[in-house]
Amino acid sequence: MNLHIGATAAIVAAGLLGLDAYATWAIWREPDLTGAQKGLQSALVWLLPLLGAIVCLNVVRAMNREPAARSGFTISE
Repeated sequence: MNLHIGATAAIVAAGLLGLDAYATWAIWREPDLTGAQKGLQSALVWLLPLLGAIVCLNVVRAMNREPAARSGFTISE
């Protein structure tokens, strides 16, 4: 039984490590962030493993998203 719990914990830890490594990579390849911003976001990822990675990945994703058009029609005067 202890082997099963240990194996599960190892899989969860490996998943968190992979997610944190991916989030850190995504942060450091973002050209619009300053060095200080990259450092603070990377620290957030590693200090709060799951929550920090989710937040920072969403920030990077939002920065890369094209702005959506507000409306397809124009008002004529």
